[in-house]
Amino acid sequence: MANHHSRAWDQGDLTELLSLEDGPQDTFRSTVNDRNVNGRIYAGQLLGQALWAAARTTPQRVPSTLQATFLQGARPTDALEYKVEALQDGRRFSTRHVYGVQGTALVLSAHVTFQTPGQPQEPTPRLERPVPAPESLPDLRQLAERYPGQADALQVRFTGQPLLDIRLVDPQAYFDGAAPPSEILYWVRLLQPLTAERCLQHAALAYLSDCWLHIGLAPPAQGGDAWQHHYVANLNHTVWFHTPEPACDDWLLFVSNATRGLAGRGLAQAHIYRRDGRLVASLAQDLLTSPRTD
Repeated sequence: MANHHSRAWDQGDLTELLSLEDGPQDTFRSTVNDRNVNGRIYAGQLLGQALWAAARTTPQRVPSTLQATFLQGARPTDALEYKVEALQDGRRFSTRHVYGVQGTALVLSAHVTFQTPGQPQEPTPRLERPVPAPESLPDLRQLAERYPGQADALQVRFTGQPLLDIRLVDPQAYFDGAAPPSEILYWVRLLQPLTAERCLQHAALAYLSDCWLHIGLAPPAQGGDAWQHHYVANLNHTVWFHTPEPACDDWLLFVSNATRGLAGRGLAQAHIYRRDGRLVASLAQDLLTSPRTD
């Protein structure tokens, strides 16, 4: 693929970001990119577009698993191409491998599994404990005013983003605790409706699955800027879809836990619930936190 230029996404329409242009032989191109705080393409875009590209080759089935490995940072100024390889088309499952490419650089390798929709044979798991309604909680902009020295921890990129509304369930424990809580709950909502186009909700949920970092993975606190002098890289990311209709343009509750490992590695895991308490997805992120050298 030649290095065609890409334009910056205006944060207004998630469907525009996730949409792909058709190419030859199950290849798809993105020419709109979402830049992250490190000057690279936001990992959520790569996840959502990889799933969307694979779904274009399996029109009768719904996603069940997305497993992605990020191989190098993707440049927001250049177009992305997704090459889809069919690995399996069985009676119940289809499997696709997706390569995300910029020029000659391989930036993403993803494995996507689909299954026939069918009818669930077991009751849908539910969150049994009570959780405050999102409307009763402060948004990120209000938290930034309440905790002016904690802007980094709030990841203020999202306070000015018109697309997402994020509400921490217990912000006092998040910011005032002597040690980071092992479990963090937060609500996330898209501030726009999505079309009913097939698998778009799953692609949008893949995008949302990378929207927040567990504070338990932060480097040792150095005042209020624990993240400021560190670079965070998402190495491996897996999403399990538990329903054919995730409905991610309504409030979703993330119940997240994190484990710090050696040499800056960390594992974040979360279950994602609809507002009525039904489990819609689970995720796991393998991350690296390292000091900035620039």
